[in-house]
Amino acid sequence: MLQTLERTTTFEARMLLPTDGEALRALCGPAGLPQLPAAALPAALQSGQILGDYGGSATLQAAAALLPLYSDAILPASLRAAGYGADGQGAVLTEPLLADHYPQLRQFLRTALRLATARYASYHVWAVQPLDPDALPQSEDLCAQYLSAGLTLRAVRPMAGANMLVFSARGLPHWRDPYRRLHLDDPALPRMLERGYAVGDFSWGPQGMELILRNAS
Repeated sequence: MLQTLERTTTFEARMLLPTDGEALRALCGPAGLPQLPAAALPAALQSGQILGDYGGSATLQAAAALLPLYSDAILPASLRAAGYGADGQGAVLTEPLLADHYPQLRQFLRTALRLATARYASYHVWAVQPLDPDALPQSEDLCAQYLSAGLTLRAVRPMAGANMLVFSARGLPHWRDPYRRLHLDDPALPRMLERGYAVGDFSWGPQGMELILRNAS
């Protein structure tokens, strides 16, 4: 099993072990990880499905689950039902849970993607982020981190009890010229993604984050 992937004096992302259970519960509280309830954490730890970073301290600073798509957990089941990895091959990265003022989210996401690529090299890897229109700046900031880490936005659709941004670990097959710029809360965004466009980069404008749509075919 892959363990430590990246190590500096302040960053050490690795798959957590059952011995990290107390630290994980302290970070999560009674709710568990996003898209993975507390009752499912022990089995996920035992299976090596949770990535964590202690951030150079004795306290766990970040965690996210890398769930196989064949899992019966609500998120993989929702992805399969929506047509993403319907054969159950591949994995999905849950939204990360972070301690206050955690500064290394992009590095954490990149490490998660490297781990997922190593484990599921022949299959597809997805990641998700809930889109909260009532907290749009926070959603924009998190989306920017996902895109900067190398993920590609492919869909916006309801699943697992939320309106989810669905990201692919694969980039665009051909880097086409920009087609259109849309904001994250634009009602046209889901339709444009369904029509075969994708978002691999972004910029910031007077009205906030601007997603750059390109032809993905």
